Amino acid sequence: MLTVGSTFQGKAIDVDYLGQGIVKHEELVIFVKGLLEGETALIEIKTLKKRFAEGFVVDLIEASNMRKEGVENTLGSMDLYHMKDDAQLLWQKKLTQNTLSKVGGLDVQVEDIITDRHFTNYRNKSVFHVMFKNQLTLGLYHEDGRGLIPFQSFLLTDEITNLIIKHIQQKRINIDPSILKGISIRTNQKKEALVTLIATKTTFKGLTQLVQAFKMMPPVIGVTLNIKDEKRKILGSTSHVLFGSEVIEQHIGNLSFPVTDQSFFQINVPVATLAYDIIKQNVDPDSAVIDAYSGVGSIGFYLADKVKHVTLIETNEDAIKMANQVKETSHFKHVDVVMGRAEEEVQKHDADVLVVDPPRNGLMPALIQAMLERPFQQVFYLSCDLKTLSRDLGLLKASYDIKKVYPIRMFPQTTECETLVILSQK
Repeated sequence: MLTVGSTFQGKAIDVDYLGQGIVKHEELVIFVKGLLEGETALIEIKTLKKRFAEGFVVDLIEASNMRKEGVENTLGSMDLYHMKDDAQLLWQKKLTQNTLSKVGGLDVQVEDIITDRHFTNYRNKSVFHVMFKNQLTLGLYHEDGRGLIPFQSFLLTDEITNLIIKHIQQKRINIDPSILKGISIRTNQKKEALVTLIATKTTFKGLTQLVQAFKMMPPVIGVTLNIKDEKRKILGSTSHVLFGSEVIEQHIGNLSFPVTDQSFFQINVPVATLAYDIIKQNVDPDSAVIDAYSGVGSIGFYLADKVKHVTLIETNEDAIKMANQVKETSHFKHVDVVMGRAEEEVQKHDADVLVVDPPRNGLMPALIQAMLERPFQQVFYLSCDLKTLSRDLGLLKASYDIKKVYPIRMFPQTTECETLVILSQK
């Protein structure tokens, strides 16, 4: 009988949504971090519950051909890095199919995954944490949550971000790590950067030296100071401009979006654009569209030249402000920008098509009810969580047929799974 600390030899039969190998032993399911399907290993039990256990690899006895050779990852932000890139695509497609079936009771065919096959250096925004040292040292979280690991470059961010990070750390600036908590960098296609210092106070040791150092870096067009007012949130609600511009122009297609340090915008624009193209190719022309959870309106504006009317619905004031700027500069007279909750506002506006891109917890029950009572001709559901997507689709199938399901490889080297689903009224 297995106990905490005991070891056994086991073989993984699958990989779950957290990237853990699934091993069965004595009628017990054991989740093993970093173990790939088909691999055999000597496993030690770390935690033991009534129905399952967690273990770790003591010795990898037989490796899978899905494993990258010579790769060892210690970062929590790259929890699937040990799996080959093409194997990650297959894993996500299989996981999508299985989750839709198990959670939503849906028997649907999953399309080939949306990817641009750029598996590294794709992020246009990253947040780096300040380690508790007197000289500025940036870190990323260890895979087991033990703390921060110092680094000089990050495989997932673009060249400009890594250049800035390396340069600022080489300055060896003395700071107060009890106040300065992080640095966020957002870049664009023009290779410009907006840098945000995240701190609990408006002044702290090293602030002047940091701003001066960033001023000397040609890519940096602006530096802001964000006041972290809640421990659990990365960014606070208030930012101050320290240098240059408070916005950076992001582009999707021919559209330009003025984005601030607090704006939500797609982190992997090329892959997001591929998904938007699928929506645009399939949306009924000359239809009226509601883009709920619209953010700055990237999807709605992208569809605006094909449809007769677009209504953007969003709760974030900063995003509403940016959307109105885009509407004005692009002269979109047939686009309305509405501030409010999607589940309330969607019932006030006539539309043939609904686009939803909700947060991780999925659609609110009131919105699902509204979609069932007054079905739209088409629904495009962009999701960042397979379980809540499957739950919602299981409810929506009473009034809608699922036409297409596209996994999106938005964040390679991670277990994050984005999905686009196209539905039509029954």
